[in-house]
Amino acid sequence: MVENDKISMARIALIITGSDLPMEEIGKLLELTPTRVVRKGDLLNRLPEIRAQDDEWIYMIDLDTPVGRDENMSVFLQHLISHRKALDTIAVYGEARLRLRVQSDYAQMVYGLEKETIHELDDAGLDLDVASVSWGEVGI
Repeated sequence: MVENDKISMARIALIITGSDLPMEEIGKLLELTPTRVVRKGDLLNRLPEIRAQDDEWIYMIDLDTPVGRDENMSVFLQHLISHRKALDTIAVYGEARLRLRVQSDYAQMVYGLEKETIHELDDAGLDLDVASVSWGEVGI
């Protein structure tokens, strides 16, 4: 198994997707400023050309710890738990999900979620997508 220091990037994002999302209202309800806003039709990729099918309101944070308890994730999840009613209100506009993304320059990587983090994820009441990106270099 590859050492955990081979992970070059990990982040978690709250992504709200829908049609005609009221971006400012979502930010006020959640007391968060989005790190990215995508509108339907925005160019996402040039070659091949890919355009956004829906609006997206995104708030993303970087994570520090690939194993054990990541303090940044815990603080973020606690914020979402305290805004659970707002998340329920936002469900009228579109779908809210969490996405954990881990990137490495090696073919193998491990990102651990401790049981306390899993409980916080459950308390936030959001589905979690996990994406891993590896450039495929073999580690020893």
